[in-house]
Amino acid sequence: MKPDRRLLAMIAIWAALALPLLLFDAQTLRALWWALGAVVLIVAGLDGWRLRRMPAPLAERRLPSALSVQQPHTVRVRLTSASLQPGTLLADHHPGDDPDTGLPCLISPADEEITELSYSYRPARRGPAEFGDLEFWVPSALGLWRGRKVSPAACTVPVYPDFSRLGQGALDASHAFLLTGTRLKPRRGEGMEFHQLREYHPGDSLRQIDWKATARRRSLISREYQDEQNQQVLLMLDGGRRLAMPVGELTGFDHALNAALLLAFSALKQKDKAGAMLFSGDQPRWLPPVQGQQGINHLLNGLYDLHPSHHASDFSLAARQLVRHTRRRALVVLITRLQQEDRDDLMTAVSLLRRHHLVLVADMLLPEQQALSRRRPGDFDEALQVCADAQEQQARQQLHTRLRHAGALVTATTPQQMPTQLNQLYLMLKRSGRL
Repeated sequence: MKPDRRLLAMIAIWAALALPLLLFDAQTLRALWWALGAVVLIVAGLDGWRLRRMPAPLAERRLPSALSVQQPHTVRVRLTSASLQPGTLLADHHPGDDPDTGLPCLISPADEEITELSYSYRPARRGPAEFGDLEFWVPSALGLWRGRKVSPAACTVPVYPDFSRLGQGALDASHAFLLTGTRLKPRRGEGMEFHQLREYHPGDSLRQIDWKATARRRSLISREYQDEQNQQVLLMLDGGRRLAMPVGELTGFDHALNAALLLAFSALKQKDKAGAMLFSGDQPRWLPPVQGQQGINHLLNGLYDLHPSHHASDFSLAARQLVRHTRRRALVVLITRLQQEDRDDLMTAVSLLRRHHLVLVADMLLPEQQALSRRRPGDFDEALQVCADAQEQQARQQLHTRLRHAGALVTATTPQQMPTQLNQLYLMLKRSGRL
């Protein structure tokens, strides 16, 4: 509890007027003045005592069951109007990564039974968001004091990666098809898995004709195939320091995680299995492949709180760990940012993984380097930057070539284009039967 400005002003005025009285020998007047001061203190004390005995406002915080990083969310605080004093100050103990919530703020009871206050919270980081109690600074009946009242409301809400780009209208039809993971339709005469028998259509190949069914029906019957299901997609996320660099409002690891989860979502839509593995992080994690529409929730809950570490990336150790977890053939997607010193370690990892799996290496390119490669130097310093970048890109291309010769698939793209690129390659491999 702390004194309000009204009480402080009253005491200051009383002291200022009492000072001249001390210079005169007016005992009666001074006695009356001291008595007035005592009355003020007694009234202030009673006002503060009543405030101390006053219960905290009846309040409840309502917020979504899950949040998305870098996206604004509405948090509502509902209070019982009868328990609320006019001029109450609310200070919600939300996570401190958003300084623009507009809190603390004054609230006054509404005419209705419930008073509701809302504010916008925009999480800046994935992981568990810790909300504390609701704190109120309530004025006393006479307005001489303000007392701190706490309403228990502590809770933890997960902050997931942002999937808002799935609903962007700017995506063209092909990209929307890829990113939403629309299920592939059965194709005539293609695919690897038998789907059904049907009437012969002009253009069907002779190898599609089922001669036994044709003999029974005395009309041409064709087999229809679809892309094979129940296959595995394993996502290897580099949790080392190389993806900790900022790329826009997120880190490179955030972009890699978004691409991995969107690819897993697409694979689950195709009725394939999707699993994930984090390596070189502070807490290495292995999520076995799952199947079904609820599988994405399993992956989200297992990966949403991951962040890059300060460790160096160890590809050969990660490959050995993955092979120990599963040897069943799968599409292994390694998402990282390649560097020239990775050559020997990465070649060892690819050689080990290739014995059991189809390997796809996704190399993240920085947008700044992409812009630098197209820049026309304006002075000597910029010319040096362009030359140094060109030399690094040449070494990167040579590493890509060596990986392809070792049997791995390689794609290099910016963080923003990586989800689309990985989905395109996954669907292409599925259609071709290589998966």
